[in-house]
Amino acid sequence: MSFRFTRAAALALALVAITTAAWSRQAPVKKVIYRPVASVNGKDLFKEYCLHCHGEDGRGHGPDAAVLRVPPPDLTTIAARNGGKFSNAAVEDKINGWKLVPRNMKDMSDMTNAMNTGKDAQSVPVMPLFGPIFAAIYPQEVRDRQIRMANIIRYVKSLQVTPVPGEVPKT
Repeated sequence: MSFRFTRAAALALALVAITTAAWSRQAPVKKVIYRPVASVNGKDLFKEYCLHCHGEDGRGHGPDAAVLRVPPPDLTTIAARNGGKFSNAAVEDKINGWKLVPRNMKDMSDMTNAMNTGKDAQSVPVMPLFGPIFAAIYPQEVRDRQIRMANIIRYVKSLQVTPVPGEVPKT
């Protein structure tokens, strides 16, 4: 019995050591500090706020994509994934994230629980909520933020590709 226990304990210790070593080799998530951009051009804004995760081409292969818990989607296939329709409103909802901001203590508690346990993780925002971020870094005018958001959406719309008939677009 003692030999079995010793063997099980050694195996458990080895597993912990291997797991710890694997985690220590994983690239750390780099904290991105968003700063105001003078330009309101959609491409310029995309490069400052979206390129880190989605990549310059919008296909989800940005420099920080490999360390994210959920891979960034391919932004060039939004229309293809939605039956050929690109909904500006749906894309804006995703970018600004206002619908994901907890509205009361129960929502906040549910989101915190999901972040801590992984249960109901779909309720935890993966992408930064740019609505509050833009409100903080562009506090001067609501209209200015709306123009920036519209220009980013227009730029993402310009990235859309036409799918090959019968091809299933990747998320």
